[in-house]
Amino acid sequence: MLLEDIKLSELPSVDLLEIPQLPNCAAIYFVCDSKNRVIYIGRTVNLVERWRNHHRFKQLKRLNLKDRLSISWIVCTQDVKALSNLENKLINLYNPPLNWTKVVSPISKITPSEIALQQSLQQLAKLNTMILGFDPIANEETPTIYLVYPVYGTRGLSGSIRSLLKNINKKASYLKWKEYHTDPKSLGKFGYWSTIYNGIRIDLTPFQGLVHFMNTTYKTVAGVELMAFSHEQLEVFLETASSELKEVVSCLDALEDDPIPIKLVDKCQPKKGKHKNVVEIEPWEELEPMPEGEAREMSRQFLYVDGVEIEVCINANEKYFVRHNVYWWMIYGQKDPVPQRNCVIENLQRAVDRLPTIRWSGYRFRFETILFTEDDVEVQSILFPLVMFEDLVRWLKLNYSGKVREELEKGEYKPKPDDLASLKLCAWLQSNSLSSLLKT
Repeated sequence: MLLEDIKLSELPSVDLLEIPQLPNCAAIYFVCDSKNRVIYIGRTVNLVERWRNHHRFKQLKRLNLKDRLSISWIVCTQDVKALSNLENKLINLYNPPLNWTKVVSPISKITPSEIALQQSLQQLAKLNTMILGFDPIANEETPTIYLVYPVYGTRGLSGSIRSLLKNINKKASYLKWKEYHTDPKSLGKFGYWSTIYNGIRIDLTPFQGLVHFMNTTYKTVAGVELMAFSHEQLEVFLETASSELKEVVSCLDALEDDPIPIKLVDKCQPKKGKHKNVVEIEPWEELEPMPEGEAREMSRQFLYVDGVEIEVCINANEKYFVRHNVYWWMIYGQKDPVPQRNCVIENLQRAVDRLPTIRWSGYRFRFETILFTEDDVEVQSILFPLVMFEDLVRWLKLNYSGKVREELEKGEYKPKPDDLASLKLCAWLQSNSLSSLLKT
């Protein structure tokens, strides 16, 4: 008999609380809910004895309070190896949600697949995951939605992706994410993931240089909005893709309509502070270049931290930026570096590339004319976001070693009067931010 031909409704069964009525036989058993959906599968050489002290009974008894559960079974041989093989095949066929949860987990409900999928996508959207495209292959292949997340060199968000998807997998749900490939540690240990919902495969892979494709085009998957490649961007990507990749995504096209048209359930929005392992990042903000010959009008404000003066520039949209002169003075002790001689842009780019975060990967530094409206002063400078300045200074702790480094990382370093301005500000930024200081 083929496994697919098993009709659960025709198997012998008893209610969960009627364990003494189970027979004394070797069996594969199924725990089903009131809609005959399999939530757990197991094997045993003695069914009634197995259930007298079953390790899942407390979990199932809690679920039984909300939905009547039953135990069905197929009588089998007592050959332990044959039983194990059959159990594994049936688990792969039915994908029962409790087979993947911890025994001690206080589970009170089964999370519907669509909720688990929407929760996954909402968290992935926060990590700048984009929709690459949709490959609606019929025939022998599964229609696939391709998602990509940003990486830069050997750095990326793979650890955060892995944490959030493992958290989703811990839920008692029929939807599970599988990490089908992991790059070697030397290449970044990036994870490649997939899941299937209603016959559609969702594939999630790392993407070098994704920051250059980030835009304001949004499409939905399962009702969740994510950034998406446009037709033009996808064409540019496919033109430079390897022949092996082109073969894999031969029918790939930019996503238009939602292939999984389900309504977004509000209650699946994660509560604030739920996923502590998820690193929320925002795409860097790059100001549009000014027309040639025009100056960018800004106002400025001066902050003072432990005797260190920081000039903050503010544009018409009340966004905060720092001129490169401030950073250069703190690092090199020079207030007005010569762009070509001091290789200013190249040095700033190298500084950003050394950061352990990929948040600023691809940021384009450029000189422009800035006009401070209050005092009618014009300067030539590079602007970068205040948060980038904070990151650059905060991670100067990597330049130190020994006790100083240790105290910086713990936020316990006490600056001395003769310390460099960069060290004073680095110590302060370990537990504070200039952004919050500006708001007060």
